[in-house]
Amino acid sequence: MSVIDILGDQEETLGTAEDLREEIVVDVARQEVSGSSVKVEFETSAGLCTGHYFSSELGHEEIVLEPGSVEILQVLYPSFNGVFLHPGNRDWVEISLSEHITGLPEYKIYNRIVLG
Repeated sequence: MSVIDILGDQEETLGTAEDLREEIVVDVARQEVSGSSVKVEFETSAGLCTGHYFSSELGHEEIVLEPGSVEILQVLYPSFNGVFLHPGNRDWVEISLSEHITGLPEYKIYNRIVLG
C-alpha cells in the first residue's frame, strides 16, 4: 500500500492510493438486433407512456403499450389507433390516428432498454 504525499500534512485528508481507487462498473448496453424485445418510455403532456416492441429489419415496429399508457393516449388523442417507431428516426415514436390529418403526433423516446 502506497501513501500519497501531497504537501505532507494533507495525507490524513486524502488517504492512501487504495482509499482513492474507485471501482468503475461499466454496464454495456445490449445492441438492438432483429428479434430483440425492447422496452421504451416516452413523455407526453399527460404523463409517461411505457411499452415494448420486437425489433425487426423492416423498421416501423408497432409498440405494445401498457394499459395505463393506452388510457393516457386515448385522452390526448380520441382517435388514437396505435404507436409505432418512427420510420425515419428510431429515437422517436409516431402516434397513429384513425382520422386522416396532415402530420402525425410524435414523441422523443425518453428511455430504451433492450431486454434480449
